[in-house]
Amino acid sequence: MANEQSIGKIILLAAKTGLYFAHVDGEYDTKEKEFIDNYIQKLSEIGPVDDVKDEIIALTDKSFTLDEVVADTRDLLEDFNGLEKMLIRSTLTQFAKKIIKADGTEAPAEKTAYAMWKEAIKD
Repeated sequence: MANEQSIGKIILLAAKTGLYFAHVDGEYDTKEKEFIDNYIQKLSEIGPVDDVKDEIIALTDKSFTLDEVVADTRDLLEDFNGLEKMLIRSTLTQFAKKIIKADGTEAPAEKTAYAMWKEAIKD
């Protein structure tokens, strides 16, 4: 079972993944930024994320490459069993879909990036 440190790593990875998708179409829309800011705010209400909150806030204006996000995902998943991996992938997938739709449009670059990302993080 995941401990507080693991939960922090998952949340940090979700933020990086979200930022990757928010920037992939070349436009970091205000609605995407608001979505990520709201995500951070909601997480701060949980408690265990306090350790990574500052790290997440520091990331909010950065962009990440597919390779970075995939490498971070694979590194993180090594610490979990099969069911936990499935749940983490599912959470990341749902979060990515929400980020892609946050600005009201689904750009071709986002569709392509999502397909590549989804393929790269599967078992």
